[in-house]
Amino acid sequence: MRRYISKRLLYVLSLVFSCVILFYGMSFLMDTKEALTREYFRHKEFLFLLRSLPPLVKEPATEDGVIALFSEHRLKPERVYVSEGGVEVVLGEITWSSLPRLVRDLERRFEVVKFSAVDNTGKGVFKVRVVLR
Repeated sequence: MRRYISKRLLYVLSLVFSCVILFYGMSFLMDTKEALTREYFRHKEFLFLLRSLPPLVKEPATEDGVIALFSEHRLKPERVYVSEGGVEVVLGEITWSSLPRLVRDLERRFEVVKFSAVDNTGKGVFKVRVVLR
């Protein structure tokens, strides 16, 4: 039987093929390493900038300030009183659509210690209890 490819040629071709695969594999690994390093330093820069921000100072919660915020949202609190934990507010019958805006504004102006919204009816009408500091 006649051989079409000699052993020497087969060894040379396999060596060349292995070198080509090794070259492309190494270039892929180097590109991946550079991308990971770049992302790592971007993350470190973000953390540095986050740490160097001045602390966010929120105004202390007072009864008048809390009532003013709720009046901006056209809500009438059932009870507002000062306790050891801060200013406690109890609201009745808030619809689900107005709740996210209220929470956003509360978190922007005051420190929210405790927030509880319960819907016992299943109709999207919540009874809310908030403790602000």
